[in-house]
Amino acid sequence: MQKNNKVFEGEKAVAEYLAPGALGPTPIVELPESLNPFTKDGVRIFVKLMQFVPLSNIKSLPSYKMLENISKQELKKIKNLVEYSSGNTVLSLTILARHFGIQNMHAVITPDVPEHKKRLLRLVGANLLISHGNPSPGVFDKNGGIYDAKILGQKPGWHNLHQYINKGNKEAASKYVGQDLWKQLGSKLSIVVASMGTAGTISGTGEFLKNKNKNIKVLGVAIKQGSEIPGPRGEVAIHKLGIEWKGIVDDVVSVTTRPAYEKSLKLIRLGLFVGPSTGMQLSALLTKLTEYKKKNKLKNLRNKDGEVVCCFIACDTMFPYIDDYFVNLPAKFFPKIKHL
Repeated sequence: MQKNNKVFEGEKAVAEYLAPGALGPTPIVELPESLNPFTKDGVRIFVKLMQFVPLSNIKSLPSYKMLENISKQELKKIKNLVEYSSGNTVLSLTILARHFGIQNMHAVITPDVPEHKKRLLRLVGANLLISHGNPSPGVFDKNGGIYDAKILGQKPGWHNLHQYINKGNKEAASKYVGQDLWKQLGSKLSIVVASMGTAGTISGTGEFLKNKNKNIKVLGVAIKQGSEIPGPRGEVAIHKLGIEWKGIVDDVVSVTTRPAYEKSLKLIRLGLFVGPSTGMQLSALLTKLTEYKKKNKLKNLRNKDGEVVCCFIACDTMFPYIDDYFVNLPAKFFPKIKHL
């Protein structure tokens, strides 16, 4: 591999290209004043575009790390991988597992998964298994898709990584998100924001950064009860996760459906092709900054340059969710189609 010009050669070129960090740090982009109403208050808002990893989603990082942590001896025994996921985790595992010698990936999903998401998973070669248990299972419940995947993983030749408790989840975030953020923004960083799905990203990233600078505030984002946003978990469900986050996350903001899609749409039209779980982070951050300003707390977050530097973590692109924007946002948000 010619590292300087990113040429990957030889029989293992694809595997080397897919390895986390092979392309270097993903970009961090500052938002303009049109999306940052606190510019005049000395607040700067950045987004870390994790969709610039090879599989275009942040879940490819823990997926790779979880597979990498399996011993070579154990890998030889695994013919079937199974995971409870209908999104980026199982999409990434389906691709990456082949490079670890595992040809069969089974995704345990719920009956309500939209057809376009099923097609995407089938497109990359995932086998779909529909669970009819609890549609929103807890990590340690004995009913629902997470439990179904665990039981299937105990069959001979099968393996369940169990992303909700797998240490590789948090390790990947620490190594490939936290370290990069520190290298790129370093001691300037005041607030880091992440949506909460398994809590791997926020706990791994947040712990690494707080070890570097205990004054960095970690803001978690969950889905407001009664709302739907693909990827993260709800404000009640986050308290039942298997990865411990409460000693790392300083505050959690719950966001409803419309602001998540609306903020995502604004980022998309700026040229930053991010999904709704990224939009919910920007919405949460702006809500919290409004609160800090009202309570005169921005001064407590200023770095040595007198600025409040914020960064939220874009998880993926908007492409898997295009239909959802038209369902969750009013027609006025989109140009009309006219016949000539």
